[in-house]
Amino acid sequence: MVDPLNDAIARTGVASVTNSMQRYQKAFKQPLRYPLEDNDNYKGRISFVAKQEEGATIQQELVDRLFKDTRVTTDPEDDTSTQTNDLSQEEIRAMTGLRSSTRSPLPSYLGSGRKCVLYLPNTIQFQDAVSYSNIDLGLLGATAEAAINSGMTGKEALGALAGAATSIFSAEGLSEAFNKGLGSQGAQVAALRLARRINTEVAGAISTETGIALNPNKRAALLGPNLRTFRFSFKMIPTSLKEAESIKAIVQFFREEMMPENVTELGINSALRYPSKFDIRMTYNGKKVAHGILPSFLTDVNVTYNSSSMAFHSDGEGGGNFQETDLSLAFTEERTLNKRDIALGGY
Repeated sequence: MVDPLNDAIARTGVASVTNSMQRYQKAFKQPLRYPLEDNDNYKGRISFVAKQEEGATIQQELVDRLFKDTRVTTDPEDDTSTQTNDLSQEEIRAMTGLRSSTRSPLPSYLGSGRKCVLYLPNTIQFQDAVSYSNIDLGLLGATAEAAINSGMTGKEALGALAGAATSIFSAEGLSEAFNKGLGSQGAQVAALRLARRINTEVAGAISTETGIALNPNKRAALLGPNLRTFRFSFKMIPTSLKEAESIKAIVQFFREEMMPENVTELGINSALRYPSKFDIRMTYNGKKVAHGILPSFLTDVNVTYNSSSMAFHSDGEGGGNFQETDLSLAFTEERTLNKRDIALGGY
């Protein structure tokens, strides 16, 4: 079987792959924490734990079964035995055109539960919202509402609705209303309702002349809670080389865990695999503060280097590190909250 890493080395060169792995290993070894210095002066902490859930897919199940090595020979004296496949995975892949991926594997620590701890920002905002839409009940809806509120039986409610529908859709009702005149308010309303169904110009004429406008009987219809979003902003100014390297690793951590992974079949990027979810916890002196946050997806990473001045710290290796790094993160919870989450779950 082709080893993806060895194949990647053969195609791209040992030096480039080796440098890439060394860069990953260096970033992984850096502490994902800020600040490193004077860590006891401020007790507020916010932690981010990134973990990717492994989801079984129909495609993967099919591939696993198709490419499973089955080298068990058939017993001719056993009527229950079935013919098995005596081909290797690579032979099957070669026959079907589904060859092993030649891409180098991603580092194993991605989505593995890495934890990053930063200082608790000055401002934390929680915004709970529920959405409603406007609906017009109209005559039939208002009649149904009145029937429900009055405690009518089902038969009585149907009779009331049938009568309301007749008054709206009967052409004879409009003719009778015009023949008898539109002097009464009831006749004006009935004529206006029916005319609006037939011709908007006629309805407009009746409305402007009689001074009567139909009541749409607007109501608020529940759409559901909104997904909560959170934004956290950090200013990180390194006071040592180790802290500068830690800041770079923190930025890399959030950028890596935010992105989805391509799912490739037959050389085509056919789908995207969900990225890591973040468990976010805020504490002060080790104790939980504020409301809980459901597992969330990272939706935005905004990094600004040297917002005050373009200056660098020398790292002693011929290069330098930014004097300051502003990091802004935006998260969206995986699902909406409900009453039980708030009353019993601490969210």
